[in-house]
Parts: sequence; C-alpha cells; structure tokens
Amino acid sequence: MMPEEQTNRRTRRTRLALKTAFIELILEKDYDAVTILDIAERADYNRGTFYKHFIDKEDLLREIHDDFLLHISEALVQPYSGLQQVDAAMIAPSIHELFRHIETHKDVFLALLSVSREKLRADLLQTFRHSMQEDMHIEMKPGAPQLDYEIILSYQTSATVGVIMYWAESRFKYSADFMAGQLTLLVNTPIDHIVFKRRT
Repeated sequence: MMPEEQTNRRTRRTRLALKTAFIELILEKDYDAVTILDIAERADYNRGTFYKHFIDKEDLLREIHDDFLLHISEALVQPYSGLQQVDAAMIAPSIHELFRHIETHKDVFLALLSVSREKLRADLLQTFRHSMQEDMHIEMKPGAPQLDYEIILSYQTSATVGVIMYWAESRFKYSADFMAGQLTLLVNTPIDHIVFKRRT
C-alpha cells in the first residue's frame, strides 16, 4: 500500500497537471471549445483520472479561480506579518507582492480574463474590499478632510483593479516591479492640476 504522503504528492501532481493543461488549452482556444478529453490528453492522463479529481471543467475552473484569488489576498498582508500598523508611504511591499504574484501566474490571469472579464474584475474588487475591511483599516492623517470609509474603499480598490486590468490587457508589457512602483506613486502623489487640451 502506498504511504499517505506519497499518495498526497501524487494527487497534488495530478491536479496541478490537469490545471496547467486546462490553462494552456483556454489560451489556445475558446473555453467553451475545450473538452474533458482535451484536458486529460494534454495532461497525459485519461478521462477517468480527470473525474477522480474534478466533477467537470467548471469545477476545475472554479478551483483555479479560487486558488488565484486566495493567493492575491495573502499577498496583500503577508509582508506585514506580526506588525500592528504600517505607514501609508511604506505599503510598497504588499503592492510588489501583489504584482509579482500576478506576473508569476499571468497565464492563469489571462485564462480567467478570457473566460469572463467582468467576473474576474468583480471578484478582484471583492477580494481587495474584503481584505481592506477584514485584515486592515485605513487611518487618515490628522486634520485630513472627513471621508466616508466606504467611498475610500471603493476608490482604492477600483484604482488598484483598474491598473491591474490595464496591465493584463497590455499583455504584461511592463515588469511587476515597474507596475508596483507606478501604483505606489499614484496612491501617494496628489494631483496638482489638470491641463485641458483644446481642439482647434
């Protein structure tokens, strides 16, 4: 009989192979066109092996989606483990972790984006909002104008997701470090004024 740890390693290896195969296939052709047989053959398994681990391709996609968002939420707070608070100007570590995670898993991001851009955007917004509500709290500087906290959350999460979506839609033409730096500057740099471009 195979030891439990060896069985667990084999299970993880099989599930990872099926996920990787599915992501590759989504990027090669439309999600709806991918079949269970396609996934199993790409991963070098049979259909029976697929069904031992997943109900259907929707179940497989759901796990890929949920794992990706879980690691996003972890990236936001992991750099500050053990700290009670951090200065707003020092949030760069979590922003860098966030962009590096997306860059490392950009094929997953692009696959999820191709399946449903609006769902991915909405779920990213919800992930950031939940983290900012449950894992942290933004404190404004003394004397700062009174702002509704829900509006602050909406602004911060929408801006972050907007930058991430732009980056993905540009096919990740900038590095994770560059994007993290740009978002940090956007968050911490107030706008001076706006110049209107007059049309002649």
